[in-house]
Amino acid sequence: MDDRQTIRHFLATLNYRLRGAVRGAPDTFYTYLPSGDCRNAVELLHHINDLLRFVVRAFDKGSMVPVSPREPQAELDTFAKLLKLVDDHVGKTELRGDVNGRQLTLEVLLQGPLADAMTHVGQLAMLRRQSGSPIDYQNFMLADIKPGEFPE
Repeated sequence: MDDRQTIRHFLATLNYRLRGAVRGAPDTFYTYLPSGDCRNAVELLHHINDLLRFVVRAFDKGSMVPVSPREPQAELDTFAKLLKLVDDHVGKTELRGDVNGRQLTLEVLLQGPLADAMTHVGQLAMLRRQSGSPIDYQNFMLADIKPGEFPE
């Protein structure tokens, strides 16, 4: 698998894990806040979308990317659109520019915004458990995940 296919597989995995973390979640999950200073689920979704917006712009500086209100379904719809945009760019577009003098590469995007997005998906799963609505156990190595496929 080449670098672009690996990143595309990572994007499909990000979708699979995020969808699993929110599937069947009660409405109260999206605004639940445990004690301490942290983001609620809808704020995490919005931040994940911000990270994907950054990746889209790394490929196409003039790209128009959707921004949604901080409402659960709107953020999930935006996530689907952004993930498809990122996947399309990863499949065929060259990266442009740098961040603070560091050339943007697929590896830099993976270690930065994409890994950050996956971290926040893990936070969503933790919030589900803390809010009283844990997700079921799953062996992710057995998941049927394919690059370019983003089922809800």
